Amino acid sequence: MAEIRATPQQRAAAEDRGGALLVAAAAGSGKTKVLVDRLMGYLTDPTDPADLDEFLIITYTRAAASELRGKIAARIAEALAGTPNDRHLQRQLTRVYLAQISTVHSFCQAVLRQYAAEANLPADFRVADEQQAAALRAQTLRDVLSELYAKLDDEPDFAAMIDTLGYGRDDRRLLELAERSYEVMRCKVDPEAWMADCLRAYALPEGTPAEQTLWGAYYLKARRDALESADAMLAQAEALCRAYAALEQKCLPLLQKNRETVHALMAETTWDGCVEAGLPSFGVMRMPKDAENAEQVKTLRDEAKQLLKTVQSYFYAPSERVVDDLRRTLPALRGLLTLLRRFDERFTQEKRRRHLLDFSDLEHCMIGLLTKKGSGRPTEAAKSLAQSYREILIDEYQDSNAVQERIFQVVSRDGKNLFMVGDVKQSIYRFRLADPTIFLSKYDAYPPLGTQAPGEPRKLLLSQNFRSRAEILEAANDVFSLVMKKEAGELDYTQDEALVPGAQFPDSPGPKVELHCLNYLASEEESGDKTGAEAEFVAARIERLLREASVTENGALRPAKPSDIVILMRSPGMIAGVYQAALQRRGIACDVGGDGDLMQTAEIEILFQLLQIIDNPHRDIPLAAAMASPVFGFTPEELALLRAQAQKADLYDCLCACREPSEKLCAFLSWLSRMREESRRTPLPELLNTVVQSSGLEMVFAALPDGERRRGSLAAFASFVTAGAQTELRSLSELVQLLLQMQQRGARLPAQDAPARSDAVRIMSIHKSKGLEFPIVILADLARKMNMQDNAAAVLTDEELLIGGNVVDLASRSYYHGLARRAIIDRKTAQTVSEELRVLYVAMTRAKEQLIMTSCAAHYGSRLKKLLLRLSDPLGPWVSAAVRQPDEWILLAALCRTESGALFAECGPCAYSRVRQYPWLVTLQDVSPAAPAARGAQAEAPRAAQPLDREQVLESVGFRYAHEAATRLPSKLTATQLKGRGLDLEAAEETPAQPESARKPWRTPQFLQDRPLTGREKGNATHLFMQFVHYEACTTRDGIQQELARLQTEKFLTARQAEAVDAEKILALFSSELGKRILNAKNLRREFKFSILTDAGAYDPEAAGEQVMLQGVVDCFWQEADGIVILDFKTDYIDGDLQLKAARYAPQLQAYARALSLIYGLSVRKCILYFFSAGKAVEIDPE
Repeated sequence: MAEIRATPQQRAAAEDRGGALLVAAAAGSGKTKVLVDRLMGYLTDPTDPADLDEFLIITYTRAAASELRGKIAARIAEALAGTPNDRHLQRQLTRVYLAQISTVHSFCQAVLRQYAAEANLPADFRVADEQQAAALRAQTLRDVLSELYAKLDDEPDFAAMIDTLGYGRDDRRLLELAERSYEVMRCKVDPEAWMADCLRAYALPEGTPAEQTLWGAYYLKARRDALESADAMLAQAEALCRAYAALEQKCLPLLQKNRETVHALMAETTWDGCVEAGLPSFGVMRMPKDAENAEQVKTLRDEAKQLLKTVQSYFYAPSERVVDDLRRTLPALRGLLTLLRRFDERFTQEKRRRHLLDFSDLEHCMIGLLTKKGSGRPTEAAKSLAQSYREILIDEYQDSNAVQERIFQVVSRDGKNLFMVGDVKQSIYRFRLADPTIFLSKYDAYPPLGTQAPGEPRKLLLSQNFRSRAEILEAANDVFSLVMKKEAGELDYTQDEALVPGAQFPDSPGPKVELHCLNYLASEEESGDKTGAEAEFVAARIERLLREASVTENGALRPAKPSDIVILMRSPGMIAGVYQAALQRRGIACDVGGDGDLMQTAEIEILFQLLQIIDNPHRDIPLAAAMASPVFGFTPEELALLRAQAQKADLYDCLCACREPSEKLCAFLSWLSRMREESRRTPLPELLNTVVQSSGLEMVFAALPDGERRRGSLAAFASFVTAGAQTELRSLSELVQLLLQMQQRGARLPAQDAPARSDAVRIMSIHKSKGLEFPIVILADLARKMNMQDNAAAVLTDEELLIGGNVVDLASRSYYHGLARRAIIDRKTAQTVSEELRVLYVAMTRAKEQLIMTSCAAHYGSRLKKLLLRLSDPLGPWVSAAVRQPDEWILLAALCRTESGALFAECGPCAYSRVRQYPWLVTLQDVSPAAPAARGAQAEAPRAAQPLDREQVLESVGFRYAHEAATRLPSKLTATQLKGRGLDLEAAEETPAQPESARKPWRTPQFLQDRPLTGREKGNATHLFMQFVHYEACTTRDGIQQELARLQTEKFLTARQAEAVDAEKILALFSSELGKRILNAKNLRREFKFSILTDAGAYDPEAAGEQVMLQGVVDCFWQEADGIVILDFKTDYIDGDLQLKAARYAPQLQAYARALSLIYGLSVRKCILYFFSAGKAVEIDPE
């Protein structure tokens, strides 16, 4: 590539003076170069040369600060080479490593040391690392909780919190709730003010209408926005109708009435008015046959109807009840905030006693130092600091939070000498409480550079990209100009935000952007192996790349090598190993980045087991694991024999009681005794080194694959222990307890990266790739669903909507989402979607020369058809905001490209497809589950072939295991799996059996759903109704309807589930002879769960004598005079012989019969299947 010259925009960013400047620097636009150029402009100004000491430069990480410092030093040295006698530059070069170029936390630490007395801090304070702070925080929280428990009668709010928000089998849920809430509280500029605001928002006088609450007002605005979107959908449908006479005649009048309905709904401005408005009927639209665009008109209208349903779900109860729910929540929230306040006070005391500060303290102590309490005005220290800086330069400004923003404003001259550079499209750290709205508020408010008044803040956009080929930039622009909106992404991606090619590349044949859609073909039981299938495809594509692809180096093309390629995924986690294994099977080297947990590595797991038994050898599990590890090498047989020495003793006592100990056991016990003796007198770091060396652990793991990385893990763990010994940790017991607490909380120790191999494909998370670039990027796992787990917490917080928790009914032990929590969930969901879209932007803009995207999902054809029907020009913002799988954003753009013929073959042509300058390679192909060998998370690199022994091979292939039948049975079997098991072996060579899949878990509530219930979910709804209904009420239609209403009110069924229950079919059951038997039954049990150990011979005669754990849930059974009667409900659609259908379920009911006979000691007289769809019962032989 040619040398990059400064663009006019880069020069303007470097040279402009006279007020705050916000630089929106797109991906690859050279923002670091601009920052260095700006600084050098100050240092080399001929009339007023500045000193480096006059600048504060804030970066996001220490690595970035170090890199930036090096670049500044290099530029100063370069300038000095031209004028070697320039004493000013000589002085700057000598001071560059003393300049204030640091993270915000390092800056705070330096200032607080300088002003320690004014900040009321000890001069020798230390900054606790994350693990030390977490350990002290956890212990302090437990102490505070214990104190509150001790005086529970005097703390009614705390008791209310325990009974509602913190309810659980133990304190774990309460601890998680408190820690998460505390973290949020500490990210506020004034935590006390935030807690006061929370309580004020809930202190609602009697008669307050819901629309005057914070959350009611939010929903009224959300309703207005949603109705406007529905109106836009219907207007779009109208426009399509007017273009075709058949549609205009048949559909237009009803669409116009629908729009009038929406307009009437918009007129409602009160909560109760919205509740009473209900969900008006849209009428039935009869579409003309074969009319062009009829399907799209229907889809738009259906989505508008669904949006109205969602809108109406906001208004779930009258104003009086909604406000009453908020007031009922107040005591528990008051208890939580009281806990947080007392915990904060105690935690602060404990840290001060130890002369410790954590990262949050650094920021809040800084604010305390720089602002006057109450007024918030700058202190003398703040004024002095502000006067010392000519300018403050902030990199990665989009990742700032409110506390940091307050610091920047106070140490600057009222914000007038701030230079802020960043890209809000790359703000992907909301989970670390970064707040992109800080950047966005200024981006929206500041006028463009050149149009501002003197001294007024201004903004400048850097859009020219010097990283990627034009083909990749066009792809990124194509996707994000279509889908990135205020509603999804929090920014409209306009021509101003579009990436402009700035780099030169030599011509290279073939498409540079590929989209491979993998249609996953598998039975339900194999549906979890999509990852394996996608990994196999990616590995095969990389293998071909290494044969065919070329990349640019020094302006010329050369063949691609493994180190040119990176596989990026949102959350590699465990699936990275699947991709690594697929590559290794093809002989392709692969490095997986250290995104994991040090405590999960084999070497540290075993070391931790050793430390646990040195601390206390009576821990059976760590002792057995340590002995069975490669370090000591005890076999399972040896451990079993040792354990049998004393049945009622623990394992350590068994070892000590052994009458004839082996040499191996004597050596182990001698080592353990020495280490226990050492632990009493040796400092922790030295003890750790002694344990590692004397056990041979380091030598064992260094000899395994990735030995250097394993050594690095041991060194990293030793560093952690050494740091802890300098602050909080004084003994081995304290270390063990700390690590156990960390495991309970899910806290992690960052794993050690393996030394990068010179030529290997890399696998890393998109977050880790930020700021990096790669010649060839493979963006995989795009069909994964977005993670909304954060919305499941008992209490949620939000910058605008404050705090919201579940409404709990202690009498019924049930809960539901109140108004505040519902509003926060909706807002957080929208924020998550926006963040995921920005993550996709980061991923797509990492590629320099080739971008390959893969997506693996089942039923690809139906997915494409749904997306095609939602397309419009321009795309409705509601479409982008409704996406829950990232590949759908890319597919929407792909459907607008003429080269997507493979997709059109599945879903039909797209009216909005256009020819683009740079075509993609778009494929749609079927893939099957990976072969068993390809499913493992790990695979060893290929080994050299060994000579084969003919006799040994013949013996091996001829061997048959004596208990082969037992190998075909799992150790645990569900009764549902037995459906059809009797046919398994006979059909094995022809058609594989397809066991009934387990019931799917409960899904998202009604107000978050945007799709109809599936057949399976309707069946589950009927089963739920039959589980909780009062049977005696089911003899009349009115009784059934009243029961449906009751089960909704008591939260056993959602409204959609209740609608799915067919009251006529329920009435038919209870009007039959079988229904009368149910009503007259004694000792009737429903949803009876069992788990018993039974003879496997009942399920496979060849496995007789083996034991299998049988589990199941019996829908209903009762006792009659001559035995038990089992009744199982089926909601299957019957399209053939009822008896044949019933026969398929015989093994399942016979398993139920065997289980109940064993449990109750009674014979089972009858097994009955009742099919709701047919309204008929079929008896099954219990034997």
